[in-house]
Amino acid sequence: MSITSGSDGTVAEKRDRFFALADSLRDSLWRGDALGRVRVSTVSSGYPSLDAELPGQGWNTSALTEILWGQQGGGEFRILAPALKALSQTGKAIVLLGSPHDLIAPALDQLGIDVRNVLIVNAEKPADRLWTAEQILKSGSAGALISWNPTAKAEHLRRLQVAAASADGLTFILRPANTRLEASPAPLRLQCDPAPFGQLSVDVFKRRGPSAASPVLLPAFFPPSMKRALDRAQRSTAVPVETPYVDSLVSSPVAPRSSVPTLA
Repeated sequence: MSITSGSDGTVAEKRDRFFALADSLRDSLWRGDALGRVRVSTVSSGYPSLDAELPGQGWNTSALTEILWGQQGGGEFRILAPALKALSQTGKAIVLLGSPHDLIAPALDQLGIDVRNVLIVNAEKPADRLWTAEQILKSGSAGALISWNPTAKAEHLRRLQVAAASADGLTFILRPANTRLEASPAPLRLQCDPAPFGQLSVDVFKRRGPSAASPVLLPAFFPPSMKRALDRAQRSTAVPVETPYVDSLVSSPVAPRSSVPTLA
C-alpha cells in the first residue's frame, strides 16, 4: 500500500512509521565493502587506531568477540587492558575464566585494573568452562567476561554468542591462532601477535564489513618502573634504547603483595 494514500492524518502516520522502520534497519544492513555500524553500546578499546577498525568504534556489548593468539603470553591480554581498566574503575565486575596465566595483583595493578573488582574463576574441563561462562552471562552480573577455551567448537561458540546477546557487558573468548580457519559465529574475530620493539600486531580478519587492509600496530607497554629506567637511560645516551616487551601477566617468581579473589 502506498504511504501517500488515505487521509492526511493516515498518510503522516504511515510516513512516520516508514522512516522509523528505515532508521531501525539502517544499522542492520551494510554494503560488503563498507564497515558495518551497530546500534548496541560499545566500550572504547583504549587504542584510537584499533577503534577505527572496529564496528561501532569500540568493543561491542551483547556480542561475542573472539581473540586469537599466535604465541600464548605474547600480549593478547594487553589488548583488553584499557577497556578492563575503565570498567573496573566504575565498579563493574571483571571475570577471568580459565586463565592459563598465573595472574597476580601487582601485574593487574600496573595495567590500571582495580583488582577489587576482578574475580578469577578456575575451571579445568572445557565443558565446565562453557557452562560457567553461560551462567555468568545469563546472570548479567559482569561488566566483562574473558574466557580462555582453546578447544571450544563452533557449537560451543554459538551457545556463548546466544548467551552474550542477552547480557549487557563485554564477552571475549581467547583461543590459539591455529583455530583461525575453523567456523565461528563470533561477529568479530582478531588475531594478536608480538611485533618488534614491544608492539602488538592486531589483525581484524572478521567483522561486519571487509577485513582490515593491514594489521593494527599497538604501542608497547612498559610497567612504570621499567619506563622510568628507560627514560633515565635515554637521557644519558644519544642512542635510543629499545627493550622487548615482557608480558607482565606470565608467572612471576616474586610472591604477590596482594591477592585476587579466586573461585576454584
